[in-house]
Amino acid sequence: MRQSYNREKSFSEKYDARVAKFGTNDVIPLWVADMDLPTSPAIEEALLKRLKHPIFGYHYYHDNYFQAIIRWMKVQHNWHVRKEAISPINAIVSALHIAVETFTNKGDAVLIQTPIYPPFMHAITHQKRRILDNTLVLKEDRYTIDFEDFARKAKEAKLFLFCSPHNPTGRVWSKEELRKIATICHKENVIIISDEVHADLSYHKRHIPIASMPEAKENTITLNAPSKTFNIASIVNAYAIIDNSTLRREFLTLFKRYALINPNPLSITATIAAHHDSDHWLNERKAYLWQNLRFINDKLDKMTLIKPCSLEATFLLWLDCRALGLDDASLAAWFIQEAKLGLNPGVSFGDAGKGFMRLNFAHPREALEKALLQLEAAYKKR
Repeated sequence: MRQSYNREKSFSEKYDARVAKFGTNDVIPLWVADMDLPTSPAIEEALLKRLKHPIFGYHYYHDNYFQAIIRWMKVQHNWHVRKEAISPINAIVSALHIAVETFTNKGDAVLIQTPIYPPFMHAITHQKRRILDNTLVLKEDRYTIDFEDFARKAKEAKLFLFCSPHNPTGRVWSKEELRKIATICHKENVIIISDEVHADLSYHKRHIPIASMPEAKENTITLNAPSKTFNIASIVNAYAIIDNSTLRREFLTLFKRYALINPNPLSITATIAAHHDSDHWLNERKAYLWQNLRFINDKLDKMTLIKPCSLEATFLLWLDCRALGLDDASLAAWFIQEAKLGLNPGVSFGDAGKGFMRLNFAHPREALEKALLQLEAAYKKR
């Protein structure tokens, strides 16, 4: 299957909203976290087959849906999940907001680790809760956790919004790191909400679901979806895995109240095809993305003032641009106006992201080649 598709005039947020986002159409968009690469043929074929049936009435989450998720977690992540623990939900971002509303009160503290995917912060501030920031520590080109600070702030927190693997730094947390987090949260009675939507896109380190560890099993809500892995964010819903029945019942209360767990046939069909028939495709896709990453890193070796952070998962590269000597507004403007590239400003991921930019490299190679040529020309000019 060919790798390159024109997404313009398809109502793509990445392309057709460029003027609203960057003030111009004249940028290569390397920002919003979807791929400019096709989904799994198994998903495409399953959807086409379902679309041939002309009736799209009410559906339900049948056993094949749950068994597909159970199989995927076992094969990909060595995690044995019970059917009863799986709860379909509408979206991960909604789940972050609902978790904050369900398990905290106004004024309560919620723990996060910046730089972080912006909805983590919004889920807290929009509901008038307080952010406790266990800021990640950048050592050379790799982020680590300050566990003394984490343990101190966990004493005050009611909830920990955890990103694993981490967006935007690309970290895959080690078993030792996960055990420390789990132990501290268990001791301090902190509920862990673990967003693991990038779990399948780890490269040379295996992702470990934190809820698979005994220390975290009873106080963790794991959020996942095939959306990032299979590039089907616009048609698929998500699911939560919650082993603790009391926690599950409390968490699902608002979802049920606002009817946020209703299925549609396309999301069910896509999830089953993704988790049953797309293993080989995933291996090929990760190999392609890894080669893209190597290509970018080779090009950036010549631009010493832009330093890519070490990446272990995701297709989102975190760039340290502080040596360019630009404030955040000027940095974003330089990428748009000089390099003609649309990236995510690092400051949108919190103060810890000041001076950084996030680059989506899930693109056909020819698009990345053009983007890096433009970046190199702007860099040399500056």
